[in-house]
Amino acid sequence: MFLERPAHNLKSIDGIRAIAVLWVIIFHVWIFQHNTYPELLGKVAQNPFLVWITKGDLGVDLFFVISGFLIGTILFKEYKRTQTLNFKSFYLRRFLRLFPVYFFSMIIALFFLHGAGAEKWVTAWSNLLYVNNYVFKSYMGWTWSLAIEEQFYIVIPFLIVFLFPKFRKKWILFSVLAIIPVVLTYYYSVHIFNFEIPYNREIFGEQWQEWFWGYYMLTHLRYGGLLSGVIAAYIHVNHSEKAVHFFKHKTKLSNFLIALSLACFAIITSLSLGQAAPVEESIFYDLPKKFVVCYEVIHRELFSYAMVFIVMACLYSKSRIIKPVNTFLSAKIFYPIAKISYSIYLFHVMFMEWLFPMISEYAEGSLTSLQIVFVNGIISLIGSVAVAALMVIFIEEPFNTLKNTLTSKRQGSTSTVSIVSNL
Repeated sequence: MFLERPAHNLKSIDGIRAIAVLWVIIFHVWIFQHNTYPELLGKVAQNPFLVWITKGDLGVDLFFVISGFLIGTILFKEYKRTQTLNFKSFYLRRFLRLFPVYFFSMIIALFFLHGAGAEKWVTAWSNLLYVNNYVFKSYMGWTWSLAIEEQFYIVIPFLIVFLFPKFRKKWILFSVLAIIPVVLTYYYSVHIFNFEIPYNREIFGEQWQEWFWGYYMLTHLRYGGLLSGVIAAYIHVNHSEKAVHFFKHKTKLSNFLIALSLACFAIITSLSLGQAAPVEESIFYDLPKKFVVCYEVIHRELFSYAMVFIVMACLYSKSRIIKPVNTFLSAKIFYPIAKISYSIYLFHVMFMEWLFPMISEYAEGSLTSLQIVFVNGIISLIGSVAVAALMVIFIEEPFNTLKNTLTSKRQGSTSTVSIVSNL
Protein backbone atom coordinates (compact mmCIF):
# COMPACT_ATOMS: atom_id res chain seq x y z
CA MET A 1 0.00 0.00 0.00
CA PHE A 2 2.75 2.45 0.92
CA LEU A 3 5.44 1.35 -1.50
CA GLU A 4 3.64 0.98 -4.85
CA ARG A 5 2.81 4.24 -6.53
CA PRO A 6 -0.44 4.20 -8.58
CA ALA A 7 0.08 4.76 -12.28
CA HIS A 8 -2.18 7.83 -12.30
CA ASN A 9 -0.14 9.69 -9.66
CA LEU A 10 1.92 12.67 -10.73
CA LYS A 11 5.35 11.69 -9.44
CA SER A 12 6.76 15.18 -8.97
CA ILE A 13 3.74 16.22 -6.89
CA ASP A 14 4.22 13.21 -4.62
CA GLY A 15 7.75 14.49 -4.08
CA ILE A 16 6.61 18.03 -3.30
CA ARG A 17 3.98 16.74 -0.85
CA ALA A 18 6.56 14.58 0.95
CA ILE A 19 9.10 17.41 1.14
CA ALA A 20 6.40 19.77 2.41
CA VAL A 21 5.39 17.55 5.34
CA LEU A 22 9.00 16.72 6.26
CA TRP A 23 9.87 20.41 6.14
CA VAL A 24 6.94 21.27 8.43
CA ILE A 25 7.91 18.52 10.89
CA ILE A 26 11.54 19.69 11.07
CA PHE A 27 10.32 23.26 11.56
CA HIS A 28 8.06 22.17 14.43
CA VAL A 29 10.84 20.13 16.04
CA TRP A 30 12.80 23.37 16.13
CA ILE A 31 10.09 25.83 17.14
CA PHE A 32 8.52 23.69 19.91
CA GLN A 33 11.89 23.37 21.62
CA HIS A 34 13.13 26.90 20.97
CA ASN A 35 11.93 28.43 24.24
CA THR A 36 13.41 25.49 26.18
CA TYR A 37 16.84 25.82 24.55
CA PRO A 38 16.83 29.40 23.19
CA GLU A 39 20.61 29.90 23.07
CA LEU A 40 21.13 26.71 21.07
CA LEU A 41 18.16 26.87 18.72
CA GLY A 42 18.28 30.65 18.35
CA LYS A 43 21.49 30.22 16.37
CA VAL A 44 19.62 28.33 13.65
CA ALA A 45 18.00 31.51 12.34
CA GLN A 46 21.45 33.15 12.05
CA ASN A 47 23.11 30.24 10.28
CA PRO A 48 22.88 30.69 6.48
CA PHE A 49 22.95 26.90 6.00
CA LEU A 50 20.21 26.22 8.56
CA VAL A 51 17.88 29.20 8.20
CA TRP A 52 15.67 27.11 5.87
CA ILE A 53 14.54 25.23 8.98
CA THR A 54 12.96 28.39 10.37
CA LYS A 55 11.09 28.85 7.08
CA GLY A 56 9.28 25.54 7.40
CA ASP A 57 5.96 27.35 7.44
CA LEU A 58 6.44 27.63 3.67
CA GLY A 59 5.81 23.89 3.60
CA VAL A 60 2.15 24.78 4.17
CA ASP A 61 2.25 26.99 1.08
CA LEU A 62 3.58 23.98 -0.83
CA PHE A 63 0.55 22.02 0.36
CA PHE A 64 -1.71 24.84 -0.82
CA VAL A 65 -0.12 24.88 -4.27
CA ILE A 66 -0.45 21.16 -4.92
CA SER A 67 -3.92 21.01 -3.37
CA GLY A 68 -5.12 23.81 -5.62
CA PHE A 69 -3.58 22.12 -8.65
CA LEU A 70 -4.95 18.63 -7.97
CA ILE A 71 -8.45 19.63 -6.91
CA GLY A 72 -8.58 22.26 -9.64
CA THR A 73 -7.59 19.64 -12.23
CA ILE A 74 -10.38 17.33 -11.11
CA LEU A 75 -13.01 20.07 -11.18
CA PHE A 76 -11.92 21.58 -14.49
CA LYS A 77 -11.90 18.14 -16.14
CA GLU A 78 -15.43 17.46 -14.99
CA TYR A 79 -16.63 20.90 -15.99
CA LYS A 80 -14.97 20.63 -19.40
CA ARG A 81 -16.72 17.33 -20.05
CA THR A 82 -20.18 18.07 -18.61
CA GLN A 83 -20.35 21.88 -18.41
CA THR A 84 -21.38 21.47 -14.78
CA LEU A 85 -20.20 19.93 -11.52
CA ASN A 86 -21.84 17.34 -9.31
CA PHE A 87 -21.65 19.30 -6.06
CA LYS A 88 -23.15 16.56 -3.91
CA SER A 89 -20.67 13.98 -5.15
CA PHE A 90 -17.70 16.33 -4.76
CA TYR A 91 -18.51 17.33 -1.19
CA LEU A 92 -19.27 13.74 -0.19
CA ARG A 93 -15.90 12.61 -1.51
CA ARG A 94 -14.13 15.42 0.29
CA PHE A 95 -15.92 14.59 3.53
CA LEU A 96 -15.08 10.87 3.38
CA ARG A 97 -11.48 11.61 2.43
CA LEU A 98 -10.72 14.20 5.09
CA PHE A 99 -13.11 14.16 8.01
CA PRO A 100 -12.94 10.63 9.55
CA VAL A 101 -9.23 10.71 10.38
CA TYR A 102 -9.52 14.39 11.32
CA PHE A 103 -12.26 13.61 13.85
CA PHE A 104 -10.20 10.70 15.22
CA SER A 105 -7.29 13.11 15.70
CA MET A 106 -9.53 15.51 17.59
CA ILE A 107 -10.45 12.70 20.00
CA ILE A 108 -6.93 11.42 20.71
CA ALA A 109 -5.71 15.00 21.11
CA LEU A 110 -7.61 15.07 24.39
CA PHE A 111 -4.94 12.73 25.73
CA PHE A 112 -1.87 14.24 24.09
CA LEU A 113 -2.89 17.86 24.69
CA HIS A 114 -3.49 17.33 28.38
CA GLY A 115 -3.91 20.36 30.62
CA ALA A 116 -4.26 23.72 28.88
CA GLY A 117 -4.31 22.15 25.42
CA ALA A 118 -7.24 19.87 26.19
CA GLU A 119 -9.15 22.76 27.77
CA LYS A 120 -9.38 24.26 24.30
CA TRP A 121 -11.88 21.49 23.54
CA VAL A 122 -14.61 24.09 24.14
CA THR A 123 -13.65 25.58 20.77
CA ALA A 124 -13.73 22.20 18.99
CA TRP A 125 -16.96 23.27 17.27
CA SER A 126 -14.83 25.56 15.12
CA ASN A 127 -12.75 22.57 13.99
CA LEU A 128 -15.88 20.61 13.13
CA LEU A 129 -17.08 23.53 11.01
CA TYR A 130 -13.59 24.20 9.59
CA VAL A 131 -13.56 27.83 10.73
CA ASN A 132 -10.97 27.33 13.48
CA ASN A 133 -8.52 29.64 11.71
CA TYR A 134 -10.82 32.52 12.63
CA VAL A 135 -11.27 31.49 16.28
CA PHE A 136 -8.60 32.79 18.66
CA LYS A 137 -6.63 29.97 20.31
CA SER A 138 -8.88 27.31 18.86
CA TYR A 139 -8.51 23.59 19.54
CA MET A 140 -5.69 21.90 17.58
CA GLY A 141 -4.39 25.25 16.43
CA TRP A 142 -2.02 23.76 13.84
CA THR A 143 -5.02 22.60 11.75
CA TRP A 144 -5.69 26.18 10.65
CA SER A 145 -4.33 25.28 7.20
CA LEU A 146 -6.88 22.48 6.86
CA ALA A 147 -9.62 25.00 7.59
CA ILE A 148 -8.33 27.19 4.76
CA GLU A 149 -8.30 24.25 2.37
CA GLU A 150 -11.84 23.21 3.35
CA GLN A 151 -13.11 26.74 2.85
CA PHE A 152 -11.42 26.66 -0.55
CA TYR A 153 -13.10 23.35 -1.42
CA ILE A 154 -16.49 24.85 -0.57
CA VAL A 155 -16.03 28.01 -2.65
CA ILE A 156 -14.09 26.95 -5.75
CA PRO A 157 -16.78 24.69 -7.33
CA PHE A 158 -19.27 27.56 -7.18
CA LEU A 159 -16.76 29.92 -8.77
CA ILE A 160 -16.13 27.46 -11.60
CA VAL A 161 -19.82 26.88 -12.34
CA PHE A 162 -21.37 30.29 -11.71
CA LEU A 163 -18.63 32.92 -12.05
CA PHE A 164 -16.06 31.37 -14.39
CA PRO A 165 -18.34 31.22 -17.48
CA LYS A 166 -19.11 34.95 -17.21
CA PHE A 167 -15.51 35.82 -18.13
CA ARG A 168 -14.55 35.25 -21.75
CA LYS A 169 -11.01 36.31 -20.88
CA LYS A 170 -10.28 34.08 -17.90
CA TRP A 171 -7.05 35.88 -17.08
CA ILE A 172 -9.08 38.88 -15.90
CA LEU A 173 -10.87 36.82 -13.25
CA PHE A 174 -7.66 35.11 -12.18
CA SER A 175 -5.85 38.45 -11.96
CA VAL A 176 -8.54 40.01 -9.78
CA LEU A 177 -8.60 37.00 -7.47
CA ALA A 178 -4.78 37.03 -7.29
CA ILE A 179 -4.58 40.74 -6.42
CA ILE A 180 -7.13 40.62 -3.57
CA PRO A 181 -4.95 38.79 -0.97
CA VAL A 182 -1.97 40.99 -1.85
CA VAL A 183 -3.98 44.18 -1.24
CA LEU A 184 -5.48 42.80 1.96
CA THR A 185 -2.08 41.63 3.24
CA TYR A 186 -0.73 45.13 2.67
CA TYR A 187 -3.68 46.66 4.51
CA TYR A 188 -3.32 44.31 7.48
CA SER A 189 0.46 44.52 7.77
CA VAL A 190 0.73 48.29 7.35
CA HIS A 191 -2.53 49.86 8.51
CA ILE A 192 -3.86 47.43 11.10
CA PHE A 193 -0.73 46.00 12.75
CA ASN A 194 2.01 48.39 11.55
CA PHE A 195 4.52 45.54 11.50
CA GLU A 196 8.25 46.15 11.73
CA ILE A 197 10.30 43.52 9.91
CA PRO A 198 12.08 41.47 11.09
CA TYR A 199 9.32 40.89 13.60
CA ASN A 200 11.68 39.68 16.36
CA ARG A 201 8.83 38.50 18.56
CA GLU A 202 9.18 36.04 21.41
CA ILE A 203 7.85 32.71 20.18
CA PHE A 204 4.36 32.02 21.60
CA GLY A 205 4.49 35.38 23.42
CA GLU A 206 1.59 37.83 23.47
CA GLN A 207 2.65 39.79 20.39
CA TRP A 208 3.46 36.56 18.55
CA GLN A 209 -0.01 35.23 19.37
CA GLU A 210 -1.56 38.42 18.03
CA TRP A 211 0.37 38.04 14.77
CA PHE A 212 -0.36 34.31 14.48
CA TRP A 213 -4.10 34.35 15.19
CA GLY A 214 -4.94 37.75 13.77
CA TYR A 215 -2.85 37.83 10.59
CA TYR A 216 -0.91 34.69 9.69
CA MET A 217 -3.75 32.19 9.29
CA LEU A 218 -6.61 34.17 7.78
CA THR A 219 -8.04 32.66 4.61
CA HIS A 220 -8.53 35.96 2.80
CA LEU A 221 -4.80 36.64 3.24
CA ARG A 222 -3.53 33.12 2.50
CA TYR A 223 -5.51 31.67 -0.41
CA GLY A 224 -2.95 32.82 -2.98
CA GLY A 225 -1.14 29.49 -2.95
CA LEU A 226 -4.37 27.60 -3.60
CA LEU A 227 -5.28 30.01 -6.39
CA SER A 228 -1.89 29.58 -8.07
CA GLY A 229 -2.53 25.84 -8.22
CA VAL A 230 -6.02 26.39 -9.65
CA ILE A 231 -4.64 28.66 -12.38
CA ALA A 232 -2.08 26.02 -13.34
CA ALA A 233 -4.83 23.38 -13.30
CA TYR A 234 -6.92 25.46 -15.70
CA ILE A 235 -4.00 25.70 -18.12
CA HIS A 236 -3.22 22.00 -17.68
CA VAL A 237 -6.79 20.93 -18.48
CA ASN A 238 -7.89 23.50 -21.05
CA HIS A 239 -4.68 24.65 -22.72
CA SER A 240 -2.25 21.75 -22.46
CA GLU A 241 -1.32 22.13 -26.12
CA LYS A 242 -0.22 25.72 -25.45
CA ALA A 243 1.82 24.55 -22.47
CA VAL A 244 3.50 21.91 -24.62
CA HIS A 245 4.24 24.51 -27.31
CA PHE A 246 5.60 27.00 -24.78
CA PHE A 247 8.05 24.62 -23.15
CA LYS A 248 9.07 23.03 -26.46
CA HIS A 249 9.47 26.08 -28.67
CA LYS A 250 10.04 28.95 -26.24
CA THR A 251 13.06 27.25 -24.72
CA LYS A 252 15.06 30.34 -23.83
CA LEU A 253 12.15 32.00 -22.08
CA SER A 254 10.98 28.81 -20.36
CA ASN A 255 14.51 28.00 -19.18
CA PHE A 256 14.89 31.53 -17.85
CA LEU A 257 11.59 31.25 -15.95
CA ILE A 258 12.56 27.83 -14.58
CA ALA A 259 15.89 29.22 -13.35
CA LEU A 260 14.11 32.29 -11.95
CA SER A 261 11.58 30.10 -10.11
CA LEU A 262 14.32 27.96 -8.59
CA ALA A 263 16.22 31.10 -7.57
CA CYS A 264 13.05 32.54 -6.05
CA PHE A 265 12.60 29.36 -4.02
CA ALA A 266 16.20 29.48 -2.81
CA ILE A 267 16.12 33.18 -1.87
CA ILE A 268 12.80 33.13 -0.02
CA THR A 269 13.73 30.04 1.97
CA SER A 270 17.01 31.62 3.04
CA LEU A 271 15.72 34.96 4.35
CA SER A 272 14.50 35.02 7.94
CA LEU A 273 11.67 37.42 8.73
CA GLY A 274 12.11 36.95 12.45
CA GLN A 275 8.58 35.63 12.75
CA ALA A 276 9.66 32.29 14.20
CA ALA A 277 12.65 33.54 16.23
CA PRO A 278 14.38 36.89 16.82
CA VAL A 279 17.34 37.55 14.52
CA GLU A 280 20.30 39.73 15.42
CA GLU A 281 21.46 40.27 11.85
CA SER A 282 19.14 40.61 8.88
CA ILE A 283 19.24 42.04 5.37
CA PHE A 284 15.96 43.76 6.22
CA TYR A 285 17.74 46.08 8.66
CA ASP A 286 19.64 47.68 5.77
CA LEU A 287 16.87 47.87 3.19
CA PRO A 288 14.40 50.75 2.72
CA LYS A 289 11.16 50.22 4.63
CA LYS A 290 9.08 50.37 1.45
CA PHE A 291 11.04 47.45 0.02
CA VAL A 292 10.68 45.47 3.25
CA VAL A 293 6.92 46.04 3.28
CA CYS A 294 6.72 45.01 -0.37
CA TYR A 295 8.63 41.80 0.38
CA GLU A 296 6.32 40.91 3.27
CA VAL A 297 3.26 41.51 1.12
CA ILE A 298 4.25 39.48 -1.94
CA HIS A 299 6.87 36.93 -0.89
CA ARG A 300 4.37 34.10 -0.29
CA GLU A 301 2.67 34.83 -3.61
CA LEU A 302 6.04 34.80 -5.39
CA PHE A 303 6.94 31.55 -3.66
CA SER A 304 3.65 29.92 -4.64
CA TYR A 305 3.74 30.97 -8.30
CA ALA A 306 7.40 29.96 -8.55
CA MET A 307 6.54 26.52 -7.19
CA VAL A 308 3.54 26.05 -9.45
CA PHE A 309 5.69 26.97 -12.45
CA ILE A 310 8.18 24.31 -11.36
CA VAL A 311 5.27 21.83 -11.19
CA MET A 312 4.24 22.73 -14.74
CA ALA A 313 7.83 22.49 -15.93
CA CYS A 314 8.10 19.01 -14.42
CA LEU A 315 4.99 18.00 -16.35
CA TYR A 316 5.79 19.60 -19.70
CA SER A 317 9.46 20.55 -20.01
CA LYS A 318 12.37 18.38 -21.09
CA SER A 319 14.89 21.08 -20.23
CA ARG A 320 18.22 20.10 -18.74
CA ILE A 321 17.53 22.57 -15.96
CA ILE A 322 14.32 20.93 -14.77
CA LYS A 323 15.29 17.32 -15.47
CA PRO A 324 17.36 16.77 -12.29
CA VAL A 325 14.66 18.53 -10.25
CA ASN A 326 11.99 16.30 -11.75
CA THR A 327 14.10 13.19 -11.22
CA PHE A 328 14.66 14.10 -7.57
CA LEU A 329 10.99 14.88 -6.90
CA SER A 330 9.94 11.66 -8.64
CA ALA A 331 12.10 9.44 -6.40
CA LYS A 332 10.21 6.37 -5.15
CA ILE A 333 11.10 7.09 -1.52
CA PHE A 334 8.80 10.11 -1.53
CA TYR A 335 5.61 8.23 -2.38
CA PRO A 336 5.07 6.44 0.97
CA ILE A 337 5.77 9.70 2.81
CA ALA A 338 3.28 11.53 0.59
CA LYS A 339 0.77 8.74 1.18
CA ILE A 340 0.72 9.29 4.94
CA SER A 341 1.36 13.06 4.87
CA TYR A 342 -2.19 14.04 5.87
CA SER A 343 -2.22 11.81 8.95
CA ILE A 344 1.32 12.86 9.88
CA TYR A 345 0.28 16.49 9.74
CA LEU A 346 -2.70 15.83 11.97
CA PHE A 347 -0.78 13.84 14.59
CA HIS A 348 2.76 15.18 14.81
CA VAL A 349 2.16 18.43 16.75
CA MET A 350 0.12 16.86 19.55
CA PHE A 351 2.75 14.12 19.82
CA MET A 352 5.54 16.69 20.10
CA GLU A 353 3.69 18.70 22.75
CA TRP A 354 3.27 15.51 24.79
CA LEU A 355 6.74 14.06 24.13
CA PHE A 356 9.18 16.96 24.33
CA PRO A 357 8.66 18.03 27.96
CA MET A 358 8.77 14.41 29.11
CA ILE A 359 12.01 13.54 27.28
CA SER A 360 13.66 16.83 28.21
CA GLU A 361 12.92 16.34 31.90
CA TYR A 362 14.05 12.72 31.86
CA ALA A 363 17.29 13.38 29.93
CA GLU A 364 18.26 16.62 31.68
CA GLY A 365 21.74 16.18 33.18
CA SER A 366 22.56 13.00 31.27
CA LEU A 367 22.43 14.45 27.76
CA THR A 368 23.52 17.79 26.33
CA SER A 369 20.94 20.23 25.05
CA LEU A 370 21.91 19.41 21.47
CA GLN A 371 21.53 15.69 22.11
CA ILE A 372 18.10 16.19 23.70
CA VAL A 373 16.95 18.24 20.71
CA PHE A 374 18.03 15.50 18.32
CA VAL A 375 16.53 12.71 20.43
CA ASN A 376 13.23 14.57 20.58
CA GLY A 377 13.32 15.13 16.84
CA ILE A 378 14.12 11.53 15.93
CA ILE A 379 11.56 10.01 18.30
CA SER A 380 8.85 12.44 17.19
CA LEU A 381 9.52 11.70 13.52
CA ILE A 382 9.55 7.91 13.96
CA GLY A 383 6.52 7.97 16.25
CA SER A 384 4.56 10.26 13.93
CA VAL A 385 5.31 8.09 10.90
CA ALA A 386 4.30 4.91 12.75
CA VAL A 387 1.02 6.31 14.08
CA ALA A 388 0.23 8.00 10.76
CA ALA A 389 0.73 4.70 8.94
CA LEU A 390 -1.77 3.03 11.29
CA MET A 391 -4.22 5.89 10.79
CA VAL A 392 -3.96 5.44 7.03
CA ILE A 393 -4.45 1.66 7.23
CA PHE A 394 -7.35 1.61 9.66
CA ILE A 395 -9.12 4.91 8.95
CA GLU A 396 -8.08 6.62 5.73
CA GLU A 397 -8.03 3.55 3.48
CA PRO A 398 -11.41 2.07 4.55
CA PHE A 399 -13.12 5.41 4.01
CA ASN A 400 -11.25 5.88 0.73
CA THR A 401 -12.63 2.53 -0.37
CA LEU A 402 -16.12 3.64 0.61
CA LYS A 403 -15.59 6.94 -1.18
CA ASN A 404 -14.46 5.23 -4.37
CA THR A 405 -17.33 2.75 -4.20
CA LEU A 406 -19.89 5.53 -3.91
CA THR A 407 -18.13 7.47 -6.66
CA SER A 408 -18.17 4.54 -9.06
CA LYS A 409 -21.88 3.97 -8.42
CA ARG A 410 -22.62 7.62 -9.15
CA GLN A 411 -20.48 7.46 -12.27
CA GLY A 412 -22.63 4.65 -13.55
CA SER A 413 -25.71 6.86 -13.43
CA THR A 414 -24.43 10.40 -13.78
CA SER A 415 -21.07 10.04 -15.53
CA THR A 416 -19.30 12.27 -13.06
CA VAL A 417 -15.53 12.28 -13.00
CA SER A 418 -13.77 10.30 -10.26
CA ILE A 419 -11.36 11.84 -7.83
CA VAL A 420 -7.81 10.63 -7.45
CA SER A 421 -7.85 8.21 -4.52
CA ASN A 422 -5.09 9.75 -2.43
CA LEU A 423 -6.33 13.35 -2.55
